[in-house]
Amino acid sequence: MGSLQLKLHENKNKIKREKFLAAVDPEFSAFLSNAEFSSDPSCIRFAAFPSWDKVANAQTTTRGKVNDWKNFSFKTWQELVSVLARFRKIKNYIGWFFIDIEGPYYQMSVNAFLANIKSISHYATAHEHFDLGWVGSVDDVGIIIKFNHISTVSNKFEVSIWGI
Repeated sequence: MGSLQLKLHENKNKIKREKFLAAVDPEFSAFLSNAEFSSDPSCIRFAAFPSWDKVANAQTTTRGKVNDWKNFSFKTWQELVSVLARFRKIKNYIGWFFIDIEGPYYQMSVNAFLANIKSISHYATAHEHFDLGWVGSVDDVGIIIKFNHISTVSNKFEVSIWGI
């Protein structure tokens, strides 16, 4: 990315950040306002989005084989969120939360991400935006949430978790 493109990308993400902070509840907004944020795509270099391998006719990830990667499907958003809300405190990995793979990325621990899942859920529901996640910054761990438009008859919410 050239320096002009990089500057435009950073400015675009600053605007997206301001809009996002204004759209979430005040407590989560205050938390994110104090979090480091970045526009650098390398922040989510460990992201492992679900993908379908047509040759093997099997589910995989955009990165191929990832250790301990699991994908779970839910019929409703509420089911998915309730499962994540019940996670007990786990190893406090540091990573990056995102609501758009283009950025911005907000640095926080996985426990902070899970502690704020209800606020994130309120935003997702209000804006019909169900593709988001948290990815480790130095550890290959993560939680990716995705709305999978399978067909007009059957849609599902997915969460992919690895390394946690």
